[in-house]
Amino acid sequence: MSTLKSTDPAQVGTRIAARLGTIWGREVAVRQARVLPAGASRTTYALTVGDDSGDEAVIVRAVPAAEPGSGGLTAEVDVLRAAMEAGVPVPEVLDLGDSSDGDNVLGFPYALMRFVDGESIARRILRDDAYGPIREDFARQAGGILARIHAMDTATTGLTSIGDPVAALRTLFPREYDEAPAGIVLAIDWLERNRPEPSPETVVHGDFRLGNLLITPDRISAVLDWELAHLGDPMEDLGWLCAKAWRFGAAAPVAGMGSRTDLLDAYAQVSGRRPDEATLKWWELYATVRWGLICGAQANRYLDGTERSMELAAIGRRSAEQEFDALLALGITTPQTVPDPLEDADVVARPEDPHTAPTMLDLLDSVSGFLHDEVAPDGGVSSQVKFRTRVAGNVLATVRRQLLVGERQLEASRRRLSALGVGSSAELADALRRGSLSATDDNVRSVVAAEVIDRLTVANPRHMSRPDS
Repeated sequence: MSTLKSTDPAQVGTRIAARLGTIWGREVAVRQARVLPAGASRTTYALTVGDDSGDEAVIVRAVPAAEPGSGGLTAEVDVLRAAMEAGVPVPEVLDLGDSSDGDNVLGFPYALMRFVDGESIARRILRDDAYGPIREDFARQAGGILARIHAMDTATTGLTSIGDPVAALRTLFPREYDEAPAGIVLAIDWLERNRPEPSPETVVHGDFRLGNLLITPDRISAVLDWELAHLGDPMEDLGWLCAKAWRFGAAAPVAGMGSRTDLLDAYAQVSGRRPDEATLKWWELYATVRWGLICGAQANRYLDGTERSMELAAIGRRSAEQEFDALLALGITTPQTVPDPLEDADVVARPEDPHTAPTMLDLLDSVSGFLHDEVAPDGGVSSQVKFRTRVAGNVLATVRRQLLVGERQLEASRRRLSALGVGSSAELADALRRGSLSATDDNVRSVVAAEVIDRLTVANPRHMSRPDS
């Protein structure tokens, strides 16, 4: 069979059905084929295939831009197979096409897997009544699954170690580490000075959180997205799952659904070892720092012109959320209610002469209203477009807030920073990195907190009132 370079779902479906016919030893036809709206470098196809005896849903994970052997799928499939052997719920791999031989029916790397039922959208899992049972049991199930991941045979995975976790942050995100804002710098300094006793290295999933798990009303049905798997300290996975960013506004520390006690008890029941909560808290702060650096890396992809994506541009401002969460963890600030400039009657917009009405703020408000009132509620709009509409609305709100309070914030920032002998927030962060300003000086820490609060007042003031637990 000749190879195919087309990414058209119908052609992909036809070739995959023929390949399954060879594997299963019977005639197989494609019934339905579509592309799922997810992934940037990888494409996910949802296919229904079958014969007279019935139909079956399968998933194809493909890397159309890569040549066979260079898509990274062989390593991912090795990990998936090792995970299934260890009792981790993962999709069953039916076929791997990551070489240039005749078995690669698409002409680019792909992995073919059985479909697993489940929801991955966090807001539905956290809010819909149907998922009430799993919300009650999520922490216990997650603890057991993580223990099984960490019991996987490292020799069968081909994974490599990241080494020292803090040093790994600088290796993985060199530019963002060296340009990190002051709140993240304070957190890195604390992590360096308060390292817990390391655990023996295991397989680490690297991104175990809502969004990468399939959830049914009563169970975690599959662990997905193993691209970041590596060898390291198993506590990294537990800390990542408990990071405030992955609670999506809910209060409970384990993915917004459960307690650390339930997570650690379930982990101990399977692994025979119960980590202490102080160590878990260290890794939660590590996760906050890591996500803050990832936000910076994604924003840099936009700023460098690598990918002109609105989501990437928007996420750069979200690093202020991670700064604030880091300061919460360090006890430098507390949850607080900060008036939203868009709703604060005391904030007055400046006149814009010589321009005629409507003002810039009026124009931005009109576009926000269009997105919120006309685009988002449209039943004919895809979920992906609805998500991008929400992102666009958040971007406009950020710009509107900065127009309202930006000048006032700039004046206050200059006064604060001048008292410390620096001229900008970037210089403040650099002085902390170099040690010319002390990360333990209360005056310095209060200035960092004030700078972060101002940034978050513009980016997302509601984030500051979310509980920390």
